[in-house]
Amino acid sequence: MIDELQIRALGVIEEADLELAPGLTVVTGETGAGKTMLVTALQLLLGARADTSLVRHGEDDAWVAARVVPAPPEAAAWTDEDELVVERELRDGRSRARIAGRLAPISALEEVLGGHVEVHAQGEHARLLRPEEQRRLLDRFAGPEHQHALEAHAALFGQLQDVRTRLQRLDDDARERQRTMDRLRHEVEEIEAVAPDPASDGDLEARLAVLEHAEDLAVAAARAAEALGAESAGQALGEALDALRRLPAADPTLDDAHERVVALTEEARDLALTLRRRSDELGADPEQLEELRARQRALQELYRRYGADPVQVLEHAEAAAKELLRLEDEEADAGGLEERAARLEEDVAASASALHATRRAAADRLIAGVDARLGALGMPHATFHVELTPIAPARHGADRVRFELAANPGEPPASLEKAASGGERSRVMLALEVTLADAEGASVLVFDEVDAGIGGATALAVGETLARLARVGEGRQVLCVTHLAQLAAFADVHHTVVKEVVDGRTVTRVERVADADRVAELARMLGGDAGGDAGREHARTLLEEAARRAE
Repeated sequence: MIDELQIRALGVIEEADLELAPGLTVVTGETGAGKTMLVTALQLLLGARADTSLVRHGEDDAWVAARVVPAPPEAAAWTDEDELVVERELRDGRSRARIAGRLAPISALEEVLGGHVEVHAQGEHARLLRPEEQRRLLDRFAGPEHQHALEAHAALFGQLQDVRTRLQRLDDDARERQRTMDRLRHEVEEIEAVAPDPASDGDLEARLAVLEHAEDLAVAAARAAEALGAESAGQALGEALDALRRLPAADPTLDDAHERVVALTEEARDLALTLRRRSDELGADPEQLEELRARQRALQELYRRYGADPVQVLEHAEAAAKELLRLEDEEADAGGLEERAARLEEDVAASASALHATRRAAADRLIAGVDARLGALGMPHATFHVELTPIAPARHGADRVRFELAANPGEPPASLEKAASGGERSRVMLALEVTLADAEGASVLVFDEVDAGIGGATALAVGETLARLARVGEGRQVLCVTHLAQLAAFADVHHTVVKEVVDGRTVTRVERVADADRVAELARMLGGDAGGDAGREHARTLLEEAARRAE
C-alpha cells in the first residue's frame, strides 16, 4: 500500500503531500488544476519515461517520492525495513531514481513496484482498442501458467525461425556455395599434387643451375683434378718434399716447411680425388633436368596464385581445406535442419493449440466478469464477446484476439470501436479494466478520467463499482481522478486539487476534504452554488445514496 505520496515542482504543482489509505481515494478539482500530475507522479515512480518539460517553470528540478508499507518482497535486495521509500528526480535533462535511499536504475522501479501498482491513465481506452493490446490483456488475464506457456511457445517459435532462416540462407547460397567448394577443392588438390617442401624446394634454383651447366662443370672439375695430379702441382709438391727430406742439418724453419709440404701434398691428393669423383658425377642427365624444370614451373605457378614461398602456399592449402570442410558440413546440415524444422513445426503447432485452449477458457471467464459489470454499469442487455480467429503460428501463438460487443439484444457482436457509442465504450472499457485489475490482484489501482463520456445514474454505478473493487482484498487501494460528483461521493478519502495565483504565479495545492468541505466540493462538481443550500442539500443526498449503495 502507498502510505504517502510527495511531489515537488512537477508541472503546475509546486509542492504536494498526499496521505493515502486503504479503500477508494478520489482526487477532484477544476480542469487544468493539475490532477493528472498525481497520476504522472505515480507513473514516474513505476519507471515511466521522463520528460524534462514536466519540471515546473523556473525550477531546477522536479522530485516525486512515495512511502510503501509494507515493503514489497521484490524490494528485499534494497532494504530489510518494513517500509520502502522510492524516489524519482528530474534534473539537467537527466532522470535519477533512488530505492531505499540508494541510487538505482530506472528499470528497478518497475521491478520493485510494477507487480503491485497498476495505472490506467488517460488514453488507455484507445490503447485497449488495438488487437495486439487486447491479446496481451487476455494473456495477462489467463494467469501465470499461461504466461509461462506463452514464454515457452515464444522460445520454440524463435528456434523454428532460426532454423528456417538458416535453411533459407542455405537455399539462397546453394549455387554460390557449390562454386566456392569447387574452387577450394581444386586449390587443395592442385597444391597437394605439387606438394611443396620448404626443406627440399628451398635450393631448387641452385640444383637446377648445376644440371643446366653439368658438362662445363664436369670439364672444369676434371681439369682441376689433372692440374693437381702427378704431372703438375702434384709433381712440384713431390720434388719439394724430396728436397726437404735430405737436409744436411736440422733447421726449424725448414722442418716446419717440410711438415707443411707434407700436408699440402695430402690435401692436393685428396682434392684431386674429390674433383675426379665430382667430374664423373656431373655427367649430363636430360631427364632429371626436365623433371626439375617442370617442378620449377609448377612451384612458380603456385607462388603466383597462393603465396611467395612453399610455407605460404602450404598455409593457404590448410586454410582452404578448413573452409571446404565447413562448407561441406553446412551442406550436410541442410538435411538435418529440414528434419529439425519439421519437428519444431509440430511442437509449435501443439504449443499454439494449448495456448488457444487456455485463451478460450480465459476468454470465457473474462466475458462473464465483464458482462456482470456491464449490468451494474447500466448496460444490462449488452454482451461482451472475445473472438479468437485462427492465424498462422507466430511468436504469440496462432490466435487473432478481438474484443467485441453486442450493445443491444438481437444485434450481432462487432468490434468495440464500431459497436458502441462513446459513453458505452467508456463503460465497456471500465468493466474490462476493473475485471482485469480484480483478477490481477494488484494492491494499488489507479484510474485517471475513467468516467469520460458518462454521467448521471451511470456515474453512480461507476462509483459503486470502484468502491467494491477497493474492498476486494485486505489493504487494497483504488485511486481515481474524476470530474463526477456521483463517483467522488463513494470515496473513503477525498482530496481536492486547488489552483490559485500567489504573487502573480499560478500555484497548485492538494488538500484533503471531509465533512462540510466535502459537501461543498461535491456541490461545486454538481454545477451548483457550492455555498448554496440547494447545492449542498443535493451533495448530502448524493453522499447518502453512495453510502447506501456501498453497504
